[in-house]
Amino acid sequence: MTKTKNTAEAILDTAQSIVQEVGFNGFSYAHIAEKVGIRTASIHYHFPNKEDLAEALISRYHRHFITAIAQIDTETQNNLEKLRKFTLLYSSPVQDYCTCLGVMISTDLATLSGKTGEGLAQLFTANLEWLERVLDQGRREGHLNFEGAAVVEAHQFLASLQGAQLLARSFRDISRFDMIAKGIISALT
Repeated sequence: MTKTKNTAEAILDTAQSIVQEVGFNGFSYAHIAEKVGIRTASIHYHFPNKEDLAEALISRYHRHFITAIAQIDTETQNNLEKLRKFTLLYSSPVQDYCTCLGVMISTDLATLSGKTGEGLAQLFTANLEWLERVLDQGRREGHLNFEGAAVVEAHQFLASLQGAQLLARSFRDISRFDMIAKGIISALT
């Protein structure tokens, strides 16, 4: 990997960590530069403005999500178990009393470009489509039980996980996320 690639990835890693902790509008390039150990001009070289950075963060996060759900699909046949593994994707940021990048950027969406909003919508759509497919298959195969349309259940499932992140963060209590995650899984059996 080239130095340029390493620097861009270090910037994205640091920016993601900061966003998940304080939100997108809660930092400047100076914060990233200090943590990475570079000048702000180096950040502007890779990401000329914060909108470019936001778009790159969402795009990378989306790619990582697609990889993660593909791995779940490959490793796990039982749809209930797929949902359990999906909740682990959302529990990861909670360990540091943070929320997922999508949740944090969505709180600042009113101040960001339409392109960033579109990227965020694509990320959430990928979540919802995967959940809908898994829920629908699980019900048809007899592993899952719920009333109504799978698309509605997918929205409720995702909203519950996102809300669980916010509550765990607000109370600085990881057990609140775990309680909600277990509850939404339990309700499907």
